[in-house]
Amino acid sequence: MAETGTQTISRSSMLHLGLVLGLLSAIGPISIDLYLPAFPAMAREFEASPDQVQMTLSVFFFALAVAQIPVGLFGDRFGRKLPLYIGLGLFVAASIACAASTGITQLILLRFMQGFGICAGTAVSRAMIRDLASGHHAARLMANSFLIIGISPILAPLAGSFLMTVLPWRGLFLVLALIGVSAVFLVRFYLPESLPPSARIKRETSILSHYSDILTNRRFFESALVAGIATIIPYTYVTGAPFIFTDMFGLSSMEFSFLLAINALCSIVATQFSPGLMRIWGPKVLLRRVGLSGVVATLVLGVIILMGEENLLIFMIYSMFVFLFAGLMLTPAAVAALDTIKQNVGAATGVLGTIQLMCTAGASAAISWLPETTLVPLAGIMGSAFVLSCILTSKRMAGSTAPGVADKEIKRRD
Repeated sequence: MAETGTQTISRSSMLHLGLVLGLLSAIGPISIDLYLPAFPAMAREFEASPDQVQMTLSVFFFALAVAQIPVGLFGDRFGRKLPLYIGLGLFVAASIACAASTGITQLILLRFMQGFGICAGTAVSRAMIRDLASGHHAARLMANSFLIIGISPILAPLAGSFLMTVLPWRGLFLVLALIGVSAVFLVRFYLPESLPPSARIKRETSILSHYSDILTNRRFFESALVAGIATIIPYTYVTGAPFIFTDMFGLSSMEFSFLLAINALCSIVATQFSPGLMRIWGPKVLLRRVGLSGVVATLVLGVIILMGEENLLIFMIYSMFVFLFAGLMLTPAAVAALDTIKQNVGAATGVLGTIQLMCTAGASAAISWLPETTLVPLAGIMGSAFVLSCILTSKRMAGSTAPGVADKEIKRRD
């Protein structure tokens, strides 16, 4: 697309653009949560074990992790919209093939293709935000996108359960294909090309030289690790809390799903306040204060546990605070990491996404190996995450300038 000029994006346009980017980023989580209610039906039809069906989820996560960096680099060289078209096209084709699959092994392979394709939505969306804005403005744009990303884990399982009452499980993958086609339409008509040809990596340039600039950037990695910690906290909770709710407190699946939804709403609300607080305090101060608050909350919970007062109300209050803190941390940490990068933004967003996925996988694996009949392991991992966040933000990190420093103006290329 030829660059004919620039104009400042209005507040309403910022919300509109953020929602579109949020939808592109949310297709991955939707592709996970929508088909979870279909696991029993898939196992029966394919005569597969639960572990085999679970593998369709694991390979999807693996594809998301391994595709982040190459997709980001591809966007640095060819622009942002081309990898979106290719990735979404692969996702639609794989979704249709999943609906027509004839065996569990075939379905596993196709789910890997799905994950590889839809990775473009997450990696490119973040790169486009960094192309268009930095600092507070990037945080606001990212917070707008989290409105969709945060709601999707709440609505997708409910939608999947409802669709299973009117469709066979194969129909869920056709629904995902339809979502992918809709996303292509949005990319074509509602997203600008945020990376002009003059700013792209030249073909004769060595790829390794660009990655070395990122891999040796200490400030980027410190902020990226904090973003990974912000991701660890809710995912660790989601991994361990269902067993606590059912085994310790005797709740039904519907009851604890409702409580999980309340926590997710807390995180969504927090992401909307995060840009304003970031503008007042700066990202480093905000992250440090949130981390310290998380440490204090976990210590209070630890004292209560030692007193033998483990009960549902106390656990829910702690959980709501934890999700609030995670929502406040994620946006400034991601923005601070990307603000250290002047070139190769796509590659940097890929590295950032991979770090977050690796942190999440490690924490989820740790909580799954620990006892599930007490709050101690879950609180211990989340408390440790807050402590590590405090250590990282006590050092010099990206975006640690005083509040009020001018941010890059948001631009849209026609």
